[in-house]
Amino acid sequence: MTEQLVPSQPIPDEPAAMPRARAALSQKIGLIFLVLVLLGVANVIVVRAMLTEFNGVAATVNVAGKLRFLSQKIALNTSNTLHGWSAGRGIAESDIADYEAALTTLAQGKQVFGHAIKPLTAQQHAQLAQIRHDWSGYRAYIESLLAGAGTANASAAQLAEITEGAARMLSGAEGLLQSLTLDAQQRQEQALTTVYVLLLVDVLGLAGVFMLIRIRVVYPLRKLARRSRELAEGNYHVRVGYRADDEMGQLADAFNYAAQRIGALIGKLELEHQSLSQAEAMFRGLAENSMVGVYVVQDGHFRFVNAKMASMFGYERDAMLESVGVYDLVPEGDHNLVESNVRKRLRGDAQSVRYERRARRKDDSVFDVEVFGSVMRLDGKPATIGMMLDITERKQAEATTRMATMVYQNTGEAMTITDANGLVIDINPAFTRITGYQREEVVGQRISILRSGRQDREFYEAMWRAISSTGYWQGEIWNRRKNGDVYAEWLTINTVYHPNGTVFRRIALFSDITHKKRTDDLVWRQANFDSLTGLPNRLMFRDRLEQEIRKSHRAALPMALIFIDLDRFKEVNDTLGHAVGDKLLQQAAQRLSRCVRESDTVARLGGDEFTIILGELNQPNNVERIVQDVLKSMAEPFVLGDEIAYVSASLGITFYPDDATEIEDLLKNADQAMYAAKNLGRNRFHYFTPCMQKEAQARRRLISDLRLALADRQFRVQYQPIVDLSTGAISKAEALIRWQHPTRGMVSPAEFIPIAEETGLIVEIGDWVFREVAWQLSRWRERYPQLVVSLNTSPVQYRNSGIDHHGWFRYLHDMGVPASAISVEITEGLLLDTSTAITNQILRFREAGAGVALDDFGTGYSSMSYLSKLDIDYLKIDRSFILDLAPESESVALYEAMIVMAHKLGIKVIAEGVETEEQCRILKAVGCDYAQGYLFSRPVLPEEFEALLRDGPARYRDSVAPASMLN
Repeated sequence: MTEQLVPSQPIPDEPAAMPRARAALSQKIGLIFLVLVLLGVANVIVVRAMLTEFNGVAATVNVAGKLRFLSQKIALNTSNTLHGWSAGRGIAESDIADYEAALTTLAQGKQVFGHAIKPLTAQQHAQLAQIRHDWSGYRAYIESLLAGAGTANASAAQLAEITEGAARMLSGAEGLLQSLTLDAQQRQEQALTTVYVLLLVDVLGLAGVFMLIRIRVVYPLRKLARRSRELAEGNYHVRVGYRADDEMGQLADAFNYAAQRIGALIGKLELEHQSLSQAEAMFRGLAENSMVGVYVVQDGHFRFVNAKMASMFGYERDAMLESVGVYDLVPEGDHNLVESNVRKRLRGDAQSVRYERRARRKDDSVFDVEVFGSVMRLDGKPATIGMMLDITERKQAEATTRMATMVYQNTGEAMTITDANGLVIDINPAFTRITGYQREEVVGQRISILRSGRQDREFYEAMWRAISSTGYWQGEIWNRRKNGDVYAEWLTINTVYHPNGTVFRRIALFSDITHKKRTDDLVWRQANFDSLTGLPNRLMFRDRLEQEIRKSHRAALPMALIFIDLDRFKEVNDTLGHAVGDKLLQQAAQRLSRCVRESDTVARLGGDEFTIILGELNQPNNVERIVQDVLKSMAEPFVLGDEIAYVSASLGITFYPDDATEIEDLLKNADQAMYAAKNLGRNRFHYFTPCMQKEAQARRRLISDLRLALADRQFRVQYQPIVDLSTGAISKAEALIRWQHPTRGMVSPAEFIPIAEETGLIVEIGDWVFREVAWQLSRWRERYPQLVVSLNTSPVQYRNSGIDHHGWFRYLHDMGVPASAISVEITEGLLLDTSTAITNQILRFREAGAGVALDDFGTGYSSMSYLSKLDIDYLKIDRSFILDLAPESESVALYEAMIVMAHKLGIKVIAEGVETEEQCRILKAVGCDYAQGYLFSRPVLPEEFEALLRDGPARYRDSVAPASMLN
């Protein structure tokens, strides 16, 4: 493809006819489509071949895994057969046959268990041979044992031999499996390389198609557009030199033909216009031959005025000649001046005069004029011929010049005037005040004597390019005073030109902005950086994130955003103080900065929340290496003066553009992923997944529904009995909240209680549960005066002072229920909080007569000193300890130890999760006081619980009389 401007040619009388249409562009587009289809087919073939290869490798690994499984299964079934299990022999023999078939298939590369086997390598064949060797002996031994099974019980030696042989077979199979796994990994890497090569071919193919379209379509259209603009701007000789046998070539030919026709027509019009212009110019030259007012005065009246003179005073020429006298155009204050000059000329004292005065227009406005007059004789009488020039603008310019001189000398901005070669011609006093140089020290010198060296050569070259091309430059520059101090100045350079366009003067104005710059820098840093850690703050973080998104978009590379939250930082702050907490945050910021590249951004959003922006990731796998470095760095101890603190970090990771393209979406994604890491146990990282978004939406809906649940009375309280193991009577109950959702049905407390705690709704819910229980107790109290109901309380209620002790106790009084009828359950985690406020809240229940129970004992970090300090009444041992409770098990000893410890401290023990008679007997045997679980009853509604109080739990209904239930 070529493009050129055709030189100017004589305008033809009749342009040549436009060329006829040539070949179409559709054939080329069809060819491009065919290439793309072939490229897609090639991709499918290669991927299918790789999948077939992977299936074969997976099948081989599967068969090797069956060797490992069958070796252990053979040993197990043989042992069972020797112990008298009659069906074991047949199963073992079937497994032996399967094992033999698997060995043969691995060796020969056939099929077994429905899998096609890949040929083994030489090393793997050697491992397989060793397995076969071990198998031959082991098989013979197993078959001999199976043959003699039933004649005698297995001896310890036989069992040991079976176990040892199974271990050898397991070891050999695992070695082969490890080799096959390594081989599979290598094949996977080869496949990945193939995919990369295939992707490169695809990219190159698409790039070729793109370039073909760009060359054959976009470039010609762009050239046609540019030539069209030139044609519209008046260049009628422009032509497009594009030649091609397609529609683009036809379009270029049509353009050239149209331009030729337009040029011919415009040429004819210009010739006609030129003739008219010459005639008009001759007329204007004769009619208006003077740019000043010309007049002739005789006897005080005008004999002649030209058009310029008349217009200068606002008169028509004829009216001025007929009725206007000389002194009508002179203000009263200048009459004497005019008369004096007229007399001088008429007496012959002066042949001509030149002076300045004021003049008056027809509308009485006054302006300044300069008068040139001389004496002549007209019709035998003396007359004055003269010229008059309106000098109002000149007077204003002179006044402006005087004002400019005053400003130049008194302004606070330094001014410098140089010639075209850059030599200083003049400076003002402000220049001396700012730089320290006197006028005589710089006049004739180049202004470069002020250079500080802070700007490089490229800076000055760019500045002078701008000045040379536009005559103007403005910007910030660092210069040096005479005393050597470096200062910042705001510099503006303007150029004054000669009429011929060459440079006459350059004028530079500058002011000292050093103090302002320092102030601005301080304000900017305070607005954009965290004062504690020195890291970018939330504002700067968002700006950096926007920049990295734009860069990633331009480079077509992914970007990662990492949210970091320090685990257990609040404990450090609360126990060691905010000053120590601040030191920890400073050290954490330093550690985070050392884990990333210089081009990455580490920011502190506030509190113990940090972020990392990893831009333009050529290798996204590097993200995991960085987060591992962060986790390792954060887990190391923090030496904070005399204190040592241990924290960890939870990280959430999201990617642009895979996960989101908008800033707010990226922030939400990273935050959700970080909380997912916390929920999984902290000290770990978690990638954002789309399901997190769904979970977050479901969570928001649940929170919204939870806020309405109390008002709509969707909550229910159920009661689970607690049985006195010494009597079998129901002496206590645990109140358990249930949520009957209008659309979802029953919602598990495990789902909504954590959300209620997080949102603070647990305070209102806890208060509602207390009042429901108190009301229910007031109904039961008359018939069952010894009944005690325990309430679960949340740590959030204590930490946020959410329990209204006074209001609760007053409500109990109003209901006629003593405080001893309730017992509050607290968790082990609450015992770790050493604050006096929480301890006092718990003790207030004890002081009022209510009981205090420690729930889920054994799952946390309870201290004996805390148990005695808070005067705990009941210890509820977690249900996880009773799962393995069996005669002569370690769990029995552990359970008994906890019961003895509690009794020594004067604490009663309640066993949770009791489901079997055997568990109940063991608990009674080790001295447990109370039991709770499905063995006695599930949590039930108040009506059903009242029936249990009346009739007793099913477990004891036949052995204990109902009248003794609450004795």
